[in-house]
Amino acid sequence: MRRTHTVASLAGALVLLLGGCDALATDKTPERVRDGTAGLDLTVTGRPTPGTLAVTEHVLARLKARDAEGLADRAGQDGGTKSDAERWVARWGAAAGRPATADFGQGEKTASVEVRFAGEPSPLILLLTPEDRSDPYADRFGVALHGDR
Repeated sequence: MRRTHTVASLAGALVLLLGGCDALATDKTPERVRDGTAGLDLTVTGRPTPGTLAVTEHVLARLKARDAEGLADRAGQDGGTKSDAERWVARWGAAAGRPATADFGQGEKTASVEVRFAGEPSPLILLLTPEDRSDPYADRFGVALHGDR
């Protein structure tokens, strides 16, 4: 009987030890929640790729959060500066908090996305450019922030 009790105690300790590893693990918050894209009220039309959808969601989340620095980080090579991003945040930040529809158009080496926010008469046009110009089909994009589109 004592041996059964000892085995049961060791098994319980092992379960707690292994289960406890999970408690010590790093943050398990889903990426979509951490980066703000889970909170978007976004309808998608057209045919986005995973890469074009991801960068569009990140741009809209940064606009909604009014995070010019984070938006500037999403700019592709020569895609714009922090001042360009600040201008976009000033123009589109309030609109990004409303429901939106993103219509994806595909190009051979670039993609465009027309984003229409509820209550906003003009669309936000995103020009997405491949991050690796030598491999435009890698499905990793930046956004061109030049000008107020």
